[in-house]
Amino acid sequence: MGIAIATIHQPLNADDEAARNAYNTAFSEMEIGWHWDAATYRELLAGGGQPVRTFVERHRPHLLRAYGVECLVSAVEATRRGLSAARSR
Repeated sequence: MGIAIATIHQPLNADDEAARNAYNTAFSEMEIGWHWDAATYRELLAGGGQPVRTFVERHRPHLLRAYGVECLVSAVEATRRGLSAARSR
């Protein structure tokens, strides 16, 4: 149990922190009211695969009644990439 607690409180590496911030910026831009703290993002990464998909399936499953998960993942990822590209110009 002590190891799991230590892992939960371990800071994200710089790349993961940058990615988390990029997702939060995309959420804000899309006005969807989501915000991932470091612990949430770490949990999503531990789920493997796509963090948006994992988040929706675990924390916002009601959205799956109205939207396909691929639609949600694609919209967030496209927004995140677009913001990232705009910043790098």
